[in-house]
Amino acid sequence: KASALFCYQCNSNEETYCAEVFNRDGLTLEPTECDEIYEAKYCIKATGMYEGTIGTRRFCSSRHHGNYCEYVRRPGDEREYRSCVYTCFNDGCNSGYSFSLSKCVLLSSIIIILLWNFIRW
Repeated sequence: KASALFCYQCNSNEETYCAEVFNRDGLTLEPTECDEIYEAKYCIKATGMYEGTIGTRRFCSSRHHGNYCEYVRRPGDEREYRSCVYTCFNDGCNSGYSFSLSKCVLLSSIIIILLWNFIRW
């Protein structure tokens, strides 16, 4: 039997800590097993319009939803809003926080190395 996938599963319209910027301070929230989704392979973080309200959802999926952001304006909307989807495949990867932090650390490290090499010459 293949090992089960564990993802964060929440909806910011019901749980405020589940906002786009994941606030886990003081929470005991952990990724939960994706046992209700047949052949779950991916963890998803999606921000957009859900049930008439802009919010963020984190869930399990059996299909890859892509990785993108776009600006959306539906008929009747007064303004555009940003809709983003992030798909990943490791346990707990859809928190969003660690992904952003690791990109910042990587980018900062590259800049420091380039500056250091430039200054030495």
